[in-house]
Amino acid sequence: MTSDRFAGKNAVVTGAASGIGRAVALRLATEGATVLCVDRNVDGLVDTLDEIGSSHFYVTADLGRAVDCSVVISTALDHFANQIDVLVNTAAVLVREPLLEHSRATWEHTLDINLRAPFRLTRDAVASMILRKVKGAIVNVSSTEAVLPLRGHAAYTASKGAISMLTKAAAFETAPHGIRVNAVAPGVTATGMNAGLRQTDPGRWDEMLSGTPLGRNAQPAEIAAVIAFLASDDASFVTGALVTADGGWTLH
Repeated sequence: MTSDRFAGKNAVVTGAASGIGRAVALRLATEGATVLCVDRNVDGLVDTLDEIGSSHFYVTADLGRAVDCSVVISTALDHFANQIDVLVNTAAVLVREPLLEHSRATWEHTLDINLRAPFRLTRDAVASMILRKVKGAIVNVSSTEAVLPLRGHAAYTASKGAISMLTKAAAFETAPHGIRVNAVAPGVTATGMNAGLRQTDPGRWDEMLSGTPLGRNAQPAEIAAVIAFLASDDASFVTGALVTADGGWTLH
């Protein structure tokens, strides 16, 4: 990328230690943003910083904890001279358990990471943007599972449906301040979240790919490109949108 769409802008990216989050951090950094990378995997964060450059920052955080979400925003404000321009909520967990075996602990943990953390981070980032009159952008990562569930994914599916509606609710309330909130719904994407499935159950992976009209999975960089568009001024009149990037998965 040679674009400077994010020159002079500050971005917070969660889940930045791997997968889509790392790809987003790289994309935004390449296009000129200064990036605060957030994850609980410190080794992964170090690898991400090695890739995107020493002018960026990272903070380790367990986003399932409210206090850690607060630390993320306070750290960002300290590093960024009190200005956050972009927040990308990428961090998520997926625990595969059949519905009748789905534990309460799994349910709560999934919602803590996939829904409560984006809510907390969005709320605090928006408060900062309004205070400083920043016309910022927030992008959440939903999923095609918000509308088409897969077996054994009850908590994940519920969390992604909720994040899609949180996106719309936040967009409606922040629009008068010039703040845009959108979401991208990836389809089958080759990330660490499904690495085990690809290795241990290739038949099911092939079944998922067979439901994708483009006939292949996405790479994280392809999803990051959509996220970067939504976060940029190129999408200046787009808010409350759920952009599907699924190779056609939801066409049928």
